Amino acid sequence: MGINTFIDTVNLILEEHSGLAVNRLAVKFGLHKEHANAIDRWVSFAIASKAKVVALDFSPYLGPYENNYSFPYHLFHKQNSSHLQVLRLYCVTLDSSHDFCGFLNLTTLALEHVLILQDLQFLLLKCPSLEWLSIRLCPGLHDLHADEPLEQLKFLRVQGCAINRIKLHAPNLTSFEYRGGSKVHFALNECLKLKTASIKFNVEENLEYVFTEIPNGLPYVEALHVEVTVKTQIHGFTQAPLRFIYLRHLTMKITFANAKRFGKNAVLQLAYLLEAAPFLVDLHLDMLCASFCEGSPKRDVIANHPHHNLKQAHITGFNGNGGQVALVKYILRNAVQLERMAIDPRGKIIGQLMGEYHGRVSAKSELVPEDRKGVLTIL
Repeated sequence: MGINTFIDTVNLILEEHSGLAVNRLAVKFGLHKEHANAIDRWVSFAIASKAKVVALDFSPYLGPYENNYSFPYHLFHKQNSSHLQVLRLYCVTLDSSHDFCGFLNLTTLALEHVLILQDLQFLLLKCPSLEWLSIRLCPGLHDLHADEPLEQLKFLRVQGCAINRIKLHAPNLTSFEYRGGSKVHFALNECLKLKTASIKFNVEENLEYVFTEIPNGLPYVEALHVEVTVKTQIHGFTQAPLRFIYLRHLTMKITFANAKRFGKNAVLQLAYLLEAAPFLVDLHLDMLCASFCEGSPKRDVIANHPHHNLKQAHITGFNGNGGQVALVKYILRNAVQLERMAIDPRGKIIGQLMGEYHGRVSAKSELVPEDRKGVLTIL
């Protein structure tokens, strides 16, 4: 369908519904700023119809961001903006507008491929009922912060943005998702109810950032999912890390890249987790190690440190890598309350089939003799 035909069709549909209450207006087509007059009329229709949900999805148009349609703050005022509860914007530009009144009852805001030219707190602080915020692939957003508390925010997702800092005080935030570069500074330590977090770094030099930035910026998390590809081991990693004092459940999907800077201690550095999370109950590691023929590190490279709370451990992608063997033995020696440890040579990460046979043989020959309590299961 051509653009002009699409615009005429939408105009006809809205004309047929003129004067009626409409709960939801959603537009999905490759439009941009050239079509602003038509889009403004549609937004005005949604306002007049007291629509609770507005979705403007121009994602089929993926041209230069400079050609994005600019969100029409000027169409909203105190008398007509209170009905909007859900706003979803795709391939739109958010520019500043100092006389914008805000959305008093907006609970959900989703931004994707949105060019953000303003300080986003300008919008966030004018949405006092906001509970759910998702920001994906938005250029121009380098600092997500708010000078005042976001009292109602419960869910926050930030993905694929070149962001340097996330600093919010959201007293009711319970869930946080982040995906992107690993040099972002998390400052959510005032979010006392933040119990669940999912963090995916594109590439990380080593695990030192995971062991320092996350517990420092997300200190109250109880259930944590981390995905990371690492290129080196931590240099001199026998120093104690910061503590995940509240962490109870940890899932890590980790790929060890094939780099010359790795040593035999690359995988064993995960033993840090027992010291870093003294109250951890459940640990799941899904690993992809490039080398499954690597020998074991020295026995004394990391000191034993008894852990009194770990009860369940599950390691997938076990291919007999020497560091993996040393890590499992370390957990068996130090997790004094361990009830079950499952070793699965099969992995969820693509590329692990090659080491499955070697991993199964290695587990039976090297790990079973270390199982003094009968907690080990090889899947």
